[in-house]
Amino acid sequence: MEISRRRLLSFLSLSAVGAVVPHTWAEPVPIAEEHFVPIGGIEQWVAIRGRDRSRTPILFLHGGPCEAESPFLSVFAPWEERYVVAQWDQRGTGRTFEKSGTPPNMTMEQLTKDAIEVAQYVLKGVKAHKLVLVGFSWGAALGLNVIRARPDLFHALVGTGQPINGPEIFENMRSSAAARAEAAGDAQAAAELKRFTVSDFADIDKFRTYFKWTAPFPNPGPDWDYIGKMFGMLGSPQKPASVAAADFFASNPPPADPAAHPACLQKLIPYASEFDARAGGLDLKVPYFVIQGRNDPRCSPEAARQFVNEVHAPVKNFTLVDGGHFVCLSNPTGFLRALDSDLRQLGLK
Repeated sequence: MEISRRRLLSFLSLSAVGAVVPHTWAEPVPIAEEHFVPIGGIEQWVAIRGRDRSRTPILFLHGGPCEAESPFLSVFAPWEERYVVAQWDQRGTGRTFEKSGTPPNMTMEQLTKDAIEVAQYVLKGVKAHKLVLVGFSWGAALGLNVIRARPDLFHALVGTGQPINGPEIFENMRSSAAARAEAAGDAQAAAELKRFTVSDFADIDKFRTYFKWTAPFPNPGPDWDYIGKMFGMLGSPQKPASVAAADFFASNPPPADPAAHPACLQKLIPYASEFDARAGGLDLKVPYFVIQGRNDPRCSPEAARQFVNEVHAPVKNFTLVDGGHFVCLSNPTGFLRALDSDLRQLGLK
């Protein structure tokens, strides 16, 4: 079939115009909002932030227990370049504590229900059907309970600083505290700590003794630069660096302070100390990824690797990244590289 010269010239002219007229691309629409939301019968603080609200949403479950992330939102800037990140100060801590105090139902079961409600709120806010749940330390334990209860809400669970055997972690910390007290010549504290059990957290005096002698994160060590940065963002109880920092201190007074009553930690730490990742079974209905700090002094990387090997999930992966317990925040480049790689397996970006 012959093409007339006029039609050919017309086609070439249109092609040339298309080549020089630039395409118009829609600018990313950012999101940056925070609200007190009715969750589990009380007002709880939730923030949703990201450079492009069309990106994959993440709900971040903070650690501790009771260590709210609201004073540290700037640390998540690299995350927010890639994803839409939702933060939630769990009941009894941070901004939620400032608004609603310490409610009576401070249990793992209730926090699991709260997290599900928060996920539903976030999904509605960003108009998505599913999100990625990222749990750090205590949040990684909570995250396993959440995805077991409502797998339909989540693309995947990502654990970091993933605890596996709470009693083993507790025993390591208890025996270390007893040894430190004994080395310092406090025979009474050492004897008390040698007898200390999880039920003793309910006794405020024994609780204070435990935390007085608990070994801090090593300095120097893989976490210490980030911990120092955290202290800078918090300021001090007498001179907090922000409103969120003031709320953090109000809900997390130093456990060893005889005038303090850290109700949130006292109520929730028994759940952390008795947590068993295997107790809910080894069949997970969503993809499961663990990104663990290579030198985590709290939660054994090898124990986490073994657990990942044992679980059955649609997709799973274990990655070691340079860093310690706080690797998701102290090494955002390495952590996000691993996270990006895991989520690409699911077609997410």
